[in-house]
Amino acid sequence: MDKKELRRHLLQKRKLLSPELREAFSQRACEWMLDCEELKKAKVIMAFHPFGEELDILPFVEEVRKRGGEIWLPLTISAERRLVPYRYDGPHMLKQGVYGIWEPDPAKAVVMDCSRLDAILVPGVAFDLRGGRMGYGAGYYDRFLDGLSHSHRPFLLGVGFSLQVVDEVPLEPHDILLDGIVTEEGCFHS
Repeated sequence: MDKKELRRHLLQKRKLLSPELREAFSQRACEWMLDCEELKKAKVIMAFHPFGEELDILPFVEEVRKRGGEIWLPLTISAERRLVPYRYDGPHMLKQGVYGIWEPDPAKAVVMDCSRLDAILVPGVAFDLRGGRMGYGAGYYDRFLDGLSHSHRPFLLGVGFSLQVVDEVPLEPHDILLDGIVTEEGCFHS
């Protein structure tokens, strides 16, 4: 199956999850994230605001904030095809952005310095257990991850449902491998 077919197939499978299962699986995945040693140690975590049928990580985000951790969310700059991280201080500082995703409002949020990042939660369509990830096809996360300093690389954790884990994600030379993936079935290191 090529990337386009695989993407379509997995997005369709994900869409077929009932709202009840999506909520239950999301809750379990959030519990696994709260137990993940690398995320427990992380003081600064870049997350994402789930949209559509993505796994809902907001309970994890709120628990980290409650415990005193710092959460950042990306703003999509579509004209430049890049992501810019902003500190997340609650839903009041969000606006609906590109693709209908809730993102930081630059008028209400502060741009952050990526050298402070300890961990990044990475959304995607497909993942494999060797660290492979396939996104939605626009390359925003690939460019963002490639632009991070190699001297201080944060822990990269893919986030998805177990139905999004495949034997092998077709990789391009520019793809950045993840350090692990979390699903409702557990947290797996690459």
